[in-house]
Amino acid sequence: MRPLTTPLPTEAPRDAALRCRGVAGSRTALALVAAALATLCAGAHAEKADRGKPMSVTSAGQAPDVVDLKKHSAVFTGDVVITQGTLEIHADRVEVSEDPDGQRLGYAFGSAARPATFRQKRDGVDEYSEGDAQRIEYDSAANRVRFVGAAHLRMLKGTVVTDQASAALITYDTATDTVKLGAGGLEGAAASSAGGRTTVVFTPKAPSSAPPPKPLELPTPASGSGK
Repeated sequence: MRPLTTPLPTEAPRDAALRCRGVAGSRTALALVAAALATLCAGAHAEKADRGKPMSVTSAGQAPDVVDLKKHSAVFTGDVVITQGTLEIHADRVEVSEDPDGQRLGYAFGSAARPATFRQKRDGVDEYSEGDAQRIEYDSAANRVRFVGAAHLRMLKGTVVTDQASAALITYDTATDTVKLGAGGLEGAAASSAGGRTTVVFTPKAPSSAPPPKPLELPTPASGSGK
């Protein structure tokens, strides 16, 4: 990202994480942005190794990306792509902020035609979590991730979908590791799904490949034992 007073090129995307050298205090800005963006998909079972990986934030470059050091906030606009290890987020617009107590808010905005999406590996297993919604929100103070507007969540083992859910609103509590489905009175959310209905699909586990147990074998009575 370049100084806001400098015209931005529109012919090619730019890496917002690498082009902040024209902004005073860019290291502070990058630390804020990285910390706040990382919370967008913070989950109890997310790949732990991702936290130590470099984060890349790119945008289309058709409008200025803004980092406000006084307000501790940042806004990225236009085909925003965030990657960190196995974590990948796509959105039309991303807003992040941090309050004086260090609590963070993050928003990834999409649309009905092009929802915001995320994908990340689960820790220690060959499983992935992925989802999409018109808006993805993270509130670190409330330990809550919300998928708002035509929301979908999927669990995959390798490339096979094992479980999935859809609703106008899906709320994930990162402290209790629980998921709630349904609009719950949220204005505008019910209109984004058919009648506000929720759907959950559980895929049964494949039968065990272990050989069946052997039938019980009784010892043959000795000759003449019944006499």
